[in-house]
Amino acid sequence: MKKEQVLKYSLLSASLLVGSAPAINANIPAMARAFDTIPLAMIEMLTTVPSLFLMISVLISSFIAKKIGYKQTASLGLLIVAVSGILPVFVSNFYLILISRAMLGFGIGLFNSLTVALVNSFYQGKDRAKMYGLQSTFEGAGGIFITFIAGQLLKIGWQAPFLAYAIAIPVCIVFIKFIPKVATANDISVDKNVIVKENGFKKDNIMLISFIALLFVAASLYMTMGIKVSTLITTAGYGNASDASLVIILLSLGAITAGTLFSKIIKIFKQLTPIIGLLILALAMFLIGISNSMIITFAGSFLTGFGFKIFMPYLIDRINNSQIKNTPLATSLLLVGFNLGAFISPYSSIFMQNIALSDSLNSLFMVLSGGFICLAVVMLVLNNIFTNKEVNYVSMELADN
Repeated sequence: MKKEQVLKYSLLSASLLVGSAPAINANIPAMARAFDTIPLAMIEMLTTVPSLFLMISVLISSFIAKKIGYKQTASLGLLIVAVSGILPVFVSNFYLILISRAMLGFGIGLFNSLTVALVNSFYQGKDRAKMYGLQSTFEGAGGIFITFIAGQLLKIGWQAPFLAYAIAIPVCIVFIKFIPKVATANDISVDKNVIVKENGFKKDNIMLISFIALLFVAASLYMTMGIKVSTLITTAGYGNASDASLVIILLSLGAITAGTLFSKIIKIFKQLTPIIGLLILALAMFLIGISNSMIITFAGSFLTGFGFKIFMPYLIDRINNSQIKNTPLATSLLLVGFNLGAFISPYSSIFMQNIALSDSLNSLFMVLSGGFICLAVVMLVLNNIFTNKEVNYVSMELADN
């Protein structure tokens, strides 16, 4: 394999672990039986505590990287994931397991945003945009693989599914061996011929804040689908729990497809890309809301993963090709916006159910559809505000070549 290919897949391998935290969600009932003296709410925290600590480490990862380096910080995160992920296999103390889950989220957060910084160091233009898409592809593939393995191991016992995190060990080894060290400096190289207005830097910072807010709301709507779709299917009577698990797999397959096609999509649609992604999400929620068969719900689920994974990578690509000084921190803040939105989604779903003026989950999905349409309008307005005709964003400029 060529050196360039080794670098590419070594870097992408880390993305296999980004979506691994929910892999043991199906393990909760078995753990509730094993720890019958622990309140169920605390056991359910095993699924949410990684998100809390992921947000913390995402915020501090760029500061740690300045001290010890991007590669070293990302490698430390992968090592933490490898150790904390499989620790519950060997311990039976609930509180140690809870701490290990917190450390899992912390480890993921350490390398998550820094892999974007490393992509910025090694790739430019359309190759960089393609790598952003491939990172989404690998995230989806890793989530499917680890969740599937964990599900199979659950037949052995409640501790066995944690062995699925052993995949982090070869990923960590490959990353350390084949990823070169990079300088801890601004990773974005801007074409010297690009003309930037004096207020360009300030304008891009305002754009970042707007994107964080937009992603926060979009993530809360997006995650509501994952929380409620299983209940919708079973209460409507056209599917069972097994069918509901397939819905989540279809969502991941949609994300993989979008990631693979992302560079082509952004080449064709350019700044319309996130608007199209949000409208696809609106269509997906509408289909699920009117569905009375698994075929339509499967289609809606696939479109959900597809739409979100062309929306979010676009925001990352746009920020990393702006005049923002500290792009690793900017990327971290975007990821914090996403994870915070995902974390509050159970509460935002209650709020949207009140907007629906109905207890029907079908009505909730109609509200979600309307929400994504509103976000598409907001994104259209933001594009008009933050599009500077005198600045050509690098990935978009080279995509035309």
